[in-house]
Amino acid sequence: MRIIKALVLQIYWYLSIVYGKAVYVPMIGLGLFVGDYFLFKKREKLGASYLAFSFTLAIAGYSMDKFINKLGILDWGDQFYPSHLIGIWLIFPTYYYHFFEKFSKSKWLPFIVGGVFGPLAYYSGGNLNSTLSLKTDTLSLFILAFFWGVFFLISVRAFFKFKDS
Repeated sequence: MRIIKALVLQIYWYLSIVYGKAVYVPMIGLGLFVGDYFLFKKREKLGASYLAFSFTLAIAGYSMDKFINKLGILDWGDQFYPSHLIGIWLIFPTYYYHFFEKFSKSKWLPFIVGGVFGPLAYYSGGNLNSTLSLKTDTLSLFILAFFWGVFFLISVRAFFKFKDS
């Protein structure tokens, strides 16, 4: 079931980036989040604290994107915020429960993983969607990697701290 979940989430990421201007993209993301919440019994296992974590994570991700946009590293034109990124932030919390536990035991692994794969996701997204533009000079990528490393480290620690309490 985890493999199917991973495939569905990755397919959603791809379709969201490619067809991101469509207004229904975030609605599909919300549907996937709600389906995941009930299908994997997160309501019984994690309760409302999981919803609070997910909401906080999505707002933090949105805020990080907006800050990176203000720095001029990530650009999406004159849109306030791209709908496809809203959809992606809605489904991002669904990865924590099944896929990110292996990162929770290490002090530096989440920072390294976030620092490498966060910028790669933005780079891939920028290549698939012409409305996204990513500066790829060394300093910009370093700043993006740093922010993603810190973001992922804090979010993994926070999730497993609340999950285990």
